[in-house]
Amino acid sequence: NFMQGPDAPASGDELTLLIAREVLKRIAPTMLMVNFSDVEVAHSGAYSLHLGGIRRADTLCHRLWQFIQSTPELSASTTLVIMNEFGRDPDGSGTNGFFNHRTNTECCRMAWSMVLGQAVKKPQVVERVVRQVDMAPSIGSWMGFECEKPAGSVLPEFHG
Repeated sequence: NFMQGPDAPASGDELTLLIAREVLKRIAPTMLMVNFSDVEVAHSGAYSLHLGGIRRADTLCHRLWQFIQSTPELSASTTLVIMNEFGRDPDGSGTNGFFNHRTNTECCRMAWSMVLGQAVKKPQVVERVVRQVDMAPSIGSWMGFECEKPAGSVLPEFHG
């Protein structure tokens, strides 16, 4: 009997966090990408489960950052980039947006990001529009490589 939602005792994302922590602890990779997918329960059509997935992802991101900060080998050198799901499809469909990612509104094409750690020049909130395509060259810059012919540009808030 698998239980989903905000009060579920465990989820696939909990396992993802456990594995990510082990990978960070054991091999400290130069880069590790982690995807939390509990929000995908929205495709079942239950908004409350979708919100539960969002709450769980928020909590797990916080727990991951706490782990990084409490691990001396990671805290001095790790940058955590958190980006929400970008999967909205602006195809003009009139169907339920949270259920299948289809709406044709500007607000559904906007996303927020959070960058914590060494690649950030100083703590700040960036109020201007930052394009998704700027993330790849920005991440590349602080990792020490240049993206050839990027669609975006390096964000000045990152330091390489």
